[in-house]
Parts: sequence; C-alpha cells; structure tokens
Amino acid sequence: MPVSRTNNFERSRIRDRVLQLFLISIAALALVYPTTGWSQEAVMATVNGSDGYAISGSTGSTAGGDKVTTVLKPGDLFIARELSYGEKDWEVYLKSGVTGVIPHNRIRVLPGEPLMKLNYTGSKESWRKLQFKTGTLAEAADSARGRGINYYKILTQASEGDLKAMARFFSLYQYMDGGAAEQYYPETWELLHVVGDDTFAKFLSGQRAKVRDRISGTFSSTGDTEPISKPKPYIKRYFPKSYSILFGR
Repeated sequence: MPVSRTNNFERSRIRDRVLQLFLISIAALALVYPTTGWSQEAVMATVNGSDGYAISGSTGSTAGGDKVTTVLKPGDLFIARELSYGEKDWEVYLKSGVTGVIPHNRIRVLPGEPLMKLNYTGSKESWRKLQFKTGTLAEAADSARGRGINYYKILTQASEGDLKAMARFFSLYQYMDGGAAEQYYPETWELLHVVGDDTFAKFLSGQRAKVRDRISGTFSSTGDTEPISKPKPYIKRYFPKSYSILFGR
C-alpha cells in the first residue's frame, strides 16, 4: 500500500524535531564545556602554601624528554594552565624547562603577571640524541625517514642556527599529517625558542612570502603554540624582530 503524503509529512516533521533537539544538546554541552585542555589560557603562578612541592616531570620536548624530579619553592614563578580533565589539576612550565602537573589546591595564580619566556633547551638535547636512534621514532620522524630523511639530524642542525637546515626543516610540512603533524608543528614552535629571535628573523628574511605566511599561520594557532593560548602578543614580547616580519606587514 503506498504511503500517504500525510504520513511522509509527519515523518519529515519528526526528523526535523529530532535534529533540532540534537543541535540544542550540542549547544548546551558547549556552554557547560566551553574549552578543551589545550585551549585553557596560560597564566603565571606560584606554589600555594608555605612549603615547597616536589614535582615529577620531563623536559619540554614534544618528542619526550628526560624524566626529572625537582622541588618548587614558595615564590618560584612558572607558567600554569588548568587542565579540563579529572580534578582540574594544573600543567606547569618551569623556568628550567621542566614540564609537569600540580594539584589545583597547590596553585596560586598571579593575575596580571606577564608570561615568562618558555625554555626549550631540553628539546635541543633530545633532538641531538634522537638523530642517532635506529628504532621506532615519533610519527613525524618516521614519516620523514620513510622518505630517506633523518628528521632529527636536520632539526639538530637547525637548532644550531644552520639557516639551510632550518629551511629544510620547515619544508617538511608537506609530509606531515595526522599524528605526524601533531608533533611537527609544535616542534617548529620549540625551534623558534631554541635559536632565538636574531637567528630566526635572519632565517625568515631569506624566505619567500608564502613560506613566511605558512609559518605565521602556524604561530597563530593555539594548538601549535602550547601552552601559549594568545601567541601573537607573546611573540611580539620575546621575538620582536621575527614578529615584525611575520605579522608587522
């Protein structure tokens, strides 16, 4: 028996209503959970309380640095970012370059305190060691190795201020997607810190406009500049020459 136009209309109305309710639910979730962990704004903080806090962490390399334990003393300053999972502990970035997690009740936020400059000297040491590793590597390095490229050798040379190696490293973007991209782009951010403003600005000055545009796009993305959620003011403060080339036009 053929279905009547009335029945078709009723089914269509029900589908529309279900879709409407689904969209309302999504909007409600967005209000309750407005941000993910990586998009939480970084702030300066210190230890809450009169005693120190022992933190187990690692160096700042996205490739995985050495495990270390250090003690934070009251008055020590560091960058902190509230995590969105569990009990909302805080991820902290220390002046020494160590990254770890501190319970929320041991954090005292310092409103208005300018963010300090991140320290990625541990990353350079990790890259130097990893260029000689023959086993399984992180996805970006494996992706490059599949094309006959020693990812960490190029990155190590770039970290030492070799402008040709820097250009080669930034050209690897064409091989990076998925998990490889999640490692590669943050390591371009680390490289900026390792080589410093003068060297990076010199590198940028020798690149074509489309290369500079691609880098400025990366350094405008909070997903690639963790833990800095507002990268442009941060870059302007600590890398003024590079900022002028990337964003001052």
